[in-house]
Amino acid sequence: MPVRAHCENPDRRTLADLIREYRPGYSLEQRFYKDPEIYKAEIKSIFLKHWMLAGHVSQIPEAGDFFLFEFDVESVIVVRTKEGAVKAHLNVCRHRGSRICLEKEGRSKLLTCPYHAWSYDLNGKLMTARQMGTDFKKADNGLHPVHVELVGGLIFVSLAEKPLSLAGMKEDLADVFETFGFDNMKLAAQKSFPIAANWKLAAENYQECYHCAPSHQEYAKVHAMALSKEAFAAHREKYLAALAGKVRTQESPYYFDQAKAGEEGYQYARNPLLSGMESGSLGGKGIAPLLGTIAEFDGGASEFMVGPVSFFLIYNDHMVGYRFTPTSHETCCCDVFWFVRGDADEGIDYDLETLTWLWDITTQSDEEIIVNNQQGVNSHFYTSGRLSEMESFEQHFLNWYLSSMKDSISNTSKGQ
Repeated sequence: MPVRAHCENPDRRTLADLIREYRPGYSLEQRFYKDPEIYKAEIKSIFLKHWMLAGHVSQIPEAGDFFLFEFDVESVIVVRTKEGAVKAHLNVCRHRGSRICLEKEGRSKLLTCPYHAWSYDLNGKLMTARQMGTDFKKADNGLHPVHVELVGGLIFVSLAEKPLSLAGMKEDLADVFETFGFDNMKLAAQKSFPIAANWKLAAENYQECYHCAPSHQEYAKVHAMALSKEAFAAHREKYLAALAGKVRTQESPYYFDQAKAGEEGYQYARNPLLSGMESGSLGGKGIAPLLGTIAEFDGGASEFMVGPVSFFLIYNDHMVGYRFTPTSHETCCCDVFWFVRGDADEGIDYDLETLTWLWDITTQSDEEIIVNNQQGVNSHFYTSGRLSEMESFEQHFLNWYLSSMKDSISNTSKGQ
């Protein structure tokens, strides 16, 4: 008897049904990765609510410097004002909605719409609008503001009307930010990787290292995370005992499903590299000046995560940032950032190709993995699969995701 395709009977279940029927310990059902209506709910309940990494202050050192942060249909102008502040505005003219900044980055004294020449100052205040009538008020037509928070030099933005608080994270991890010199870093490089897959598959891939040993040979030669669950636990226990307080080892609760009410989720942990390894590089050797108050390589690296799509790996000599953003229900983008100490000079203190090598090659491999994953999920015969013991972080992500979507359904039913 031939196998019958699952698509013969259309799935008429609601989002609430799908969430209620989810089986812990398994991957999500197909519609979570393919349904454009579910995607629309995600944008509203996740991407218009949570904090996301936009960039770094070193990208806008002078007044008038700006760059764009974009996802889905949204575009945000991040700009340095004349007063030296970092501000963000929606890239939407208040006249008839045209994009104002068309270049990805640049410098300008005013933000001028190319359509009808409405001009705004760097704080978003409307300065000129021709022939608008005596009843028109410029003060009521400034650019829509976007909330900005700085974590050291990292720029986070939230499009929420009332954003979640980052105060708890800043207080809890103040020692981490000081140790690694978050106030004294600069962006050395940034690369974007378009991926033909739903954003959750990209985020989920980052959550687990079950695939690291078979898929990332370069990574597996440096990071102990690629070991089996038992081998990694033993190696980590030995590493933390030997660390003896040189760098903070106290973990923050895994953030996806354990964030406090009204606060943005975050997580911090210190993990070992393989024995003899110093940094994320070819051969595992140090490749840049030590960060912050770090005095020596101690054979480890820190995981720092904030919000649902912003992740950081902090080596002793540089930091790598990852950001996963949707571009449609079928596509997403992975942006990778490399940070070094603020006074480090390229070509003297570090070589850019050497600095970016490991996570460039790893991300290229991940892109192929994630696209293959999406193609399999697209099959009429895809069903949810059992998660392994090495995919516990992914389970946390799925718990958080489903809770967020459930809350969005509840708020919609209440008319919020």
